[in-house]
Amino acid sequence: MKKSIFLLIVVLALALSLTGCATTVTVEVERPAELDLNGAKSVGILPFQAKSTSAMGGVSQAVIDVMEYLGMHDWYYDQDDEDRRQLTHLLTTTLQEGLVNSKYLDLVDSATVSNAISLGKKPRCDVYLTGAITKFETSIESVVRERNYAEGRMMITYYYRHLKIELMYQIVDTATNKVISIKTIPVEKDSYEHQEIDAVESVYDMGRQPFMEIAETIMRQIQPYTVTKTLSLLSDSMDDPDMAYADEMVKAGNIDFACSKYEEIYARRGYLEAGYNAAILREALGDLEGAIELMQEICDIFHDSRAIKALSDLEAELASAKKLEYQNEIRKN
Repeated sequence: MKKSIFLLIVVLALALSLTGCATTVTVEVERPAELDLNGAKSVGILPFQAKSTSAMGGVSQAVIDVMEYLGMHDWYYDQDDEDRRQLTHLLTTTLQEGLVNSKYLDLVDSATVSNAISLGKKPRCDVYLTGAITKFETSIESVVRERNYAEGRMMITYYYRHLKIELMYQIVDTATNKVISIKTIPVEKDSYEHQEIDAVESVYDMGRQPFMEIAETIMRQIQPYTVTKTLSLLSDSMDDPDMAYADEMVKAGNIDFACSKYEEIYARRGYLEAGYNAAILREALGDLEGAIELMQEICDIFHDSRAIKALSDLEAELASAKKLEYQNEIRKN
């Protein structure tokens, strides 16, 4: 009985390993900015504010920007807000550093933008971005847990920090002074538990990674970005040597030749896997329209769920590529 169970486990493990060995191709794909900035070529990043007690409830953003520019921070800051100041400073500088070498947007000095706003003039940038922490809650909490020790079971008190932050930011078109986008991003998390209360993480330590992620989110909204995409081919179910050869060519990096080989096999023998793989390799080579045409044919003939899913993905990629082309064209014009 034990031998039978062992053999069954081995067979299942082997089956899983074989199904997980599909050949893959990794490609770099450029995505369009998530927001259309009306062809903006330059951007100003104004300092994010650590606190917005009156900022969002009666004092205009322009006034806040000017007060920041003039160095008058403490008119609405409490003295215990250093962690929040560090977080918003981290967000501001991360965005500025990310745009310094941008091939899509020129970064305009924030002081120049703030000075223009203070004088009632149009800033020398197409759009500017700023924001503030609009909600901030933090507390040190405790929990009692039972632990086993050599001396017996003991009740131990652990301490942790609960943090809840909401960050609001907006992007403004300087030509019209209209807000292109305004978003609020929530951050809520608990720190690790510690037996010593003094060992509990600070607000800055807890918020650093989420704020870096917020910076990445904002960057993806205002300019195109590159992602790594893994394309999976279908394994050969026919044990065809020509299919195996095409697969080896893919693994060797000879994508163009492998694509032609799969197309040839599909034309001569009509294998689903050959046609599917040829369409996927067309995508890897940048021929999205050709990939869609071939994958549509596969769907029409075989009604295969994998091909239907792949076709939907290809159509989304083509729509994304056209949006990127539009954004680049309008920026040039």
